[in-house]
Amino acid sequence: MNRTVKIGRNISFSIYDIVVLSFMAFLAYGIGILAKNWTGPLVYQTNISLSPVSLVGYTFLSMARGFAAYGLSLVFTFAYGYAAARNKYAERVLIPLLDVFQSVPVLGFLPGLVLGMMALFPHSVMGLEIASIIMIFTGQVWNMTFSFYQSLKSIPQELIEASKIYGLSGWRIFWDVEVPFAMPGLVWNSMMSMAGGWFFLSVCEAFTLGGRSYRIAGIGSYMATAVENGYVPGELYAILAMILMILAIDTFFWKPVVAWSDKFKFEENASADEPTSFVLDILRNSHVLKFFRTLFSNIKAPKKYVKPIPIKSEQEQSKVGGVVFYTILGLISGWMLWKFFSFMGKINIMDLNTILFEDGLTALRVYAAVAISVAWTLPVGILIGKNVSVSKKIQPVVQILASFPAPMIYPWFVMLFPDLNYSSILLMLLGTQWYILFNVIAGASSIPNQLKEAAEILKLSKFKVWTTLYIPTVLPFLITGMITAAGGAWNASIVTEYMTFNHKILEATGIGAFINEVTISGKMQLLVLSIVVMSLSVVAINRLIWRPMQRWAMEKFSLN
Repeated sequence: MNRTVKIGRNISFSIYDIVVLSFMAFLAYGIGILAKNWTGPLVYQTNISLSPVSLVGYTFLSMARGFAAYGLSLVFTFAYGYAAARNKYAERVLIPLLDVFQSVPVLGFLPGLVLGMMALFPHSVMGLEIASIIMIFTGQVWNMTFSFYQSLKSIPQELIEASKIYGLSGWRIFWDVEVPFAMPGLVWNSMMSMAGGWFFLSVCEAFTLGGRSYRIAGIGSYMATAVENGYVPGELYAILAMILMILAIDTFFWKPVVAWSDKFKFEENASADEPTSFVLDILRNSHVLKFFRTLFSNIKAPKKYVKPIPIKSEQEQSKVGGVVFYTILGLISGWMLWKFFSFMGKINIMDLNTILFEDGLTALRVYAAVAISVAWTLPVGILIGKNVSVSKKIQPVVQILASFPAPMIYPWFVMLFPDLNYSSILLMLLGTQWYILFNVIAGASSIPNQLKEAAEILKLSKFKVWTTLYIPTVLPFLITGMITAAGGAWNASIVTEYMTFNHKILEATGIGAFINEVTISGKMQLLVLSIVVMSLSVVAINRLIWRPMQRWAMEKFSLN
């Protein structure tokens, strides 16, 4: 059926354009509502209505914060991941820093963010909104950055060298070669990262700092209010709203992105079962978007010949650069240590021993959760990733499960397993196992079809195919997932070791519960010390165990 109407000689209009224009009008209306809400007068505790009707507006506000944080995460990922992958000096600083950042719990960013934003916007709720978005950002970004960095490190060097020989500039190589190559893994990790952001939603929208409570409207604050009051119907309404929101995001955002990114898969033969999306079909057939695509393609910079960039080996790089780099690094590190010890004053050795003990207990829970996660996500992730039809069916289910904020099911879970010293391990799984699963799916989906066809031609047994193709190929992705899962588990200890339910405090012995206590009481020195201890333990394990394993896997099993 022809759905296109000719209005003029060169102007066409179709039903797809009506859909696109309607969406653009709704988007403009939504931005207007957000602008009005975010520039309103400062209210420390927004009154949260537990009416289910109110959840419609709260859902929209939470979703807007999630997408704002995701946009911020994407910009950070491209800049940070590229710098770490392409500059050896930057890599030596940025990757350890990434280990530190991902291990710092969401609450660890809270004091500085809230105080800084309140100083910038003393009379507007904008400060609290930005602080909430940045906290969601800290729950999203690290996994994406690790994925992008790992993709850039494993890109076939022949592609980069060919691009330089053909005279492409660094900017063109980045957008035309490196970003497309990293796209499949980045898309899957973006889905996981968005889920990670939802996981901490209640903490990011309703929190206590220095004895003062802050609350902004959203699903997270609605759930926190319902949990505090023991209002079970409200908890169910919030879970339902969260499910509907995730399904909508999956249908209208992730499925089109997955279908679009499939063209970037690094293989010669197209898959017989490519992902599809009716939303992407609408966008591709819209004359309105075609007009904008043509407009932007016409204003691109004219092509000009670019002198081929000579390819330098590492031996040609200046030794003077190394001396300057380490001198600057030493000076900055010395200044930071001086500021740290000045702030801490005289450290109480008893407090330090307590923090070390609590940190050790949480570490045992974290790596127990990672081990349990690997046991089931490795086979399941490969099964999903190697079969597009299965992937399309499972993807929304996995997203919903991965996106559940722990506090939403925590009260019911605690009724079954009241001792948090043990049950918090299972609660960590709720948020961290998905990091491994999504990375394994990304690794399995990146296996070129010609390798699978070669295995069929050689008539290899299923066991042989798994042990010689699937598991070795996904191993670099698996280790990346384990690193981010461990970081996520450390972060999740904040909500799995401490909670308020029906006006009662439940807690385990661990660094997560300890950080909650000192945050609420406003003991900033103990908060900083506990975060430093947690970060150092994570970095030490990453440096001694995870990174050597990751280098080995990338060198031995990369598709390069």
